[in-house]
Amino acid sequence: MGLTSWNALKIVLAAGTPIQSLISGSGDTHVFCNQQALKILRSDRNITNLKYLNNYLEVINRGVLWADRGWKYLSHYYNPTTDSGLGPWPDARLEFNYYFDKSLALWNRGNKKKALFFLGASVHLVQDLCVPHHSNGIAFCGHQEYEKWVNNNYKLFSVYSNGIYNSFTVPDQWLTFNAGISRKYLPYVLSTGSDTSYKMATGVLLPLAQRSTAGFFKFYFDYISNIKGCH
Repeated sequence: MGLTSWNALKIVLAAGTPIQSLISGSGDTHVFCNQQALKILRSDRNITNLKYLNNYLEVINRGVLWADRGWKYLSHYYNPTTDSGLGPWPDARLEFNYYFDKSLALWNRGNKKKALFFLGASVHLVQDLCVPHHSNGIAFCGHQEYEKWVNNNYKLFSVYSNGIYNSFTVPDQWLTFNAGISRKYLPYVLSTGSDTSYKMATGVLLPLAQRSTAGFFKFYFDYISNIKGCH
């Protein structure tokens, strides 16, 4: 399914149905990752663009929550081994690149507030790919139960330093990187998962989400600077 068809279908599905609540993600954990990312950047002394992030954190958070509404979550899956998403739906890279490019275009037109809203939508996908169900293209099989557990326990897995600052040149490499790590933890978070297995997986994956969010925020502003430097 191409981007144009997918965007049109999202409008049709926007009203949603009760089943959406069964397989869409939890917003509190996403907001938590954004908040932690700013603390990590400050601790790591990557403070160049903290002003924008602090001033517009509420806008970024609105974007990160909006990204799950209206059935958009169907395109929040990407399995790097099969190079595919969830069934016939577009994979997370297509959705991510759409949001990222939209954010850049808005920034270049001077609309920083709306640009950072779509930065929030973009980082939602970076974070989603830290969930093994998302990185294996599986909507059920314990997905809701695991994300609910994380939403109730995320503060136990807070990290405050050592952001992941990979020297990626292509934005969606952030998704592939996170998916490549998280997909290996699927056996620990399936329907048969226990509190012990959840803790083991989350002890790796939630710090990954926080640290890669910090790195992605830095990457975003570096990317903008590099584009300006080429003109």
